[in-house]
Amino acid sequence: MKALDVSVLVGILHDSPGAKELLKSLHGEEIATTELDLFDLKRLAATASAAARPSREGAISRLRRRITVLPVSAEGVSEAGRFLRTGADLGLIALAWGVLSAAGCSEWITTREFAPTKVRLPFRVRVIKL
Repeated sequence: MKALDVSVLVGILHDSPGAKELLKSLHGEEIATTELDLFDLKRLAATASAAARPSREGAISRLRRRITVLPVSAEGVSEAGRFLRTGADLGLIALAWGVLSAAGCSEWITTREFAPTKVRLPFRVRVIKL
């Protein structure tokens, strides 16, 4: 399973060339994200103008139907604890990584600004340019 970070999901929703290329390369793979990332998208949609909000929320709903959405679970919270014990100030990203780890994710795809630098993860990190 390949998981997409919220930055990549935004690229998909905005039809960025890098996101289109990524989706072609993932053809046939199970694509996932976390409930936390979808919450982030909803939060971003809520900041849109009243006129733009329905179309943004509709796009998020269509995206949700096309990919696997991994819920926050007790196993995910337990896995997140491993990342928190590293001493790095990770915030909620540790929980997202815990969810991915508990689900057996093999790769997390993100952009450079969100790529981890000092944390060893149990899955490969692929950094893409959108």
